Amino acid sequence: MPYLRPHTLDAALARLAERPRRVLCGATDCFAAPALVPGRHEWVDISGIDALRGIVRQGGVVRIGAATTWEAITQAAWLPVALRDAAAGVGSRQIRVQGTIGGNLCHASPVADGLPPLLSLDANVELASVRGVRHLPLHDFVLGSHRTALMADELLMAVTFPLPAASERTAFVKCTNRDGMVLAVVSAAVRLRMADDDTLAIAAISIGGASEVPLRMPALEAALAGRPRRELDATVADASLAALSPIDDCRATAVHRMDLARLALARAISHCIEESAHDDSAH
Repeated sequence: MPYLRPHTLDAALARLAERPRRVLCGATDCFAAPALVPGRHEWVDISGIDALRGIVRQGGVVRIGAATTWEAITQAAWLPVALRDAAAGVGSRQIRVQGTIGGNLCHASPVADGLPPLLSLDANVELASVRGVRHLPLHDFVLGSHRTALMADELLMAVTFPLPAASERTAFVKCTNRDGMVLAVVSAAVRLRMADDDTLAIAAISIGGASEVPLRMPALEAALAGRPRRELDATVADASLAALSPIDDCRATAVHRMDLARLALARAISHCIEESAHDDSAH
């Protein structure tokens, strides 16, 4: 099969500019996709490009290279809890050592573990081609199930997001049909900050697995803002979640997915509040 392994970003972009080719790095999604018969495609392996790896923080902004592995993310203790917890739940350790954050985003599965926490962090993506670099909000990058805004000659270089303020807390909850190495049925990611009067000052909420793409929930965020802590559970329980469009399949019914979305969300909010209270009591 045609297989290319460039060692610089420029070389990779030049190859993609010639004609459409399949990009791989960790290749964990390729093994799980029967349609990706190796001999039917031309491949560009970007795993040897050091410029696509690494996690840096500069001016309050975090930049994670697309070829950074999930294992590296779990080991960066200063990253938001939601992202590290999502990374820790990606498959087995063998998958986390091999699989990359860029591959997860480009695969664009409705149950991708990386998408909900990054959406709640207001993440953006950097896309490069021989024509230059463009930036997109993550919610504009993922267009549908296994569909993205990535053009045929482009490469996902990195994902960036503002580092949450010291007063903000994040959490990620993944609901599955069994323990262990398994895909999410539904997941939820939350970033929130409590005010001094014990009301919810701000909330960023994302839910995965209950629609064609993981979604931010702005209507729910607005409904929760300003609510006293004691009313948050009831607000989540009564919310319509009309933006979601869960399906029936062999893993869960649509009704069950909607119930799991509320459960995951309630637990994620609870984790954030408990962590915030613990930190307050420690001072």
